[in-house]
Amino acid sequence: MLSNGTKFAIISNSEFHSKNTILVESGKKALANIALFLRDQIKPKIIAITGSNGKTSTKEVLVSIMNNYLGKGKLLYTAGNFNNDIGLPLTLLNLKDSHTHAVLELGMNHAGEITKLTEIAKPDIALITNIGEAHIQNFKSKDNIAEAKKELLNNSDQLETAILPRDDDYYQFLSKDKENLKQITFGFTKEATINCKVLDEQTITINTPKENFDVKINLLGRHNISNILAACACSYALDVPVKIMKEGIEATKPFPGRLEIIDSSSKPIIINDSYNANPSSMREAIDVLASMKGKKFLVIGDMAELGNNTNKYHRELGEYIKKSPIDFTLAIGSHTKITIQQLDKNEFWFDSKEALLSKLLKIIDSKSIILVKGSRFMRMEELISKIIL
Repeated sequence: MLSNGTKFAIISNSEFHSKNTILVESGKKALANIALFLRDQIKPKIIAITGSNGKTSTKEVLVSIMNNYLGKGKLLYTAGNFNNDIGLPLTLLNLKDSHTHAVLELGMNHAGEITKLTEIAKPDIALITNIGEAHIQNFKSKDNIAEAKKELLNNSDQLETAILPRDDDYYQFLSKDKENLKQITFGFTKEATINCKVLDEQTITINTPKENFDVKINLLGRHNISNILAACACSYALDVPVKIMKEGIEATKPFPGRLEIIDSSSKPIIINDSYNANPSSMREAIDVLASMKGKKFLVIGDMAELGNNTNKYHRELGEYIKKSPIDFTLAIGSHTKITIQQLDKNEFWFDSKEALLSKLLKIIDSKSIILVKGSRFMRMEELISKIIL
């Protein structure tokens, strides 16, 4: 029995079949086919983004640029984390005749998933941000992760341009045997098509083959500069003027839970990076904290989906912290015990957030800088609102 104004339903269970339902073999496949039909009818220019880290940040910068370039109502883009085999088709179901472009985020945690998403999205431009250790528990090695990400380049007949990370260890692998594609690269090396020079903490010069420009950035960390360069590479492929790129970048603000500085007036500076964590994003966050002036507190939770390498990566995290100018490290989670064991000063492990918070509040002051990070299941954001003097 349908309710709430529903006219009909697509179902895969014959027990509920009626005159107001369409019976299909697979609901997911039907959803994908409807999305593909809409995509083929409207034919927007599709930019697909994947990578181990930085997908969402790169997408948000690119959306800011493209909305500025195209004007209102012409760009469709992935909302939130709608980047899987359900979220991507649902995004495409929002396509309207007015949409000339779409920026789609493609996520995965198993081999073959990017292939399926690529066959739905059918991108014109494909961007790979980087190759990291995210979801490595489902793969034998980073080599296998790189192969899975490259599925984006291998499974779209209409792909015109590949945007690739020139600084990445897997750049040569990603670019190999893709001579049929126009390749645009981004990175800090001058060999990259789109590269940059860091002028100070908030300003960089972005170099393109056509024109260079200075831009103020509001996002923390070297990795976010890389994300900005990736968005510029996509914009360059679409012939967006550098003036529009500059305006779009400068309008981009930090994203909730991703190196987001919480405005706390005279209270400690709190950096909320609780959205998620993997080994490479942990190192990036530590680098950001290390670069700041003040007494540095690192508050961490476990990293998930590392499989047989879980202990190894948590041990390496401790070794990385030890080499960094972090004043205090406070940790929660069964695996961060190993991290804390690598440290030799001002290290604390707790079996509850309440105990961690109690200790933290006793040792911070108004000049402290506190960075909070952990994998999604650790819900580290629960600490953010409670870290007040």
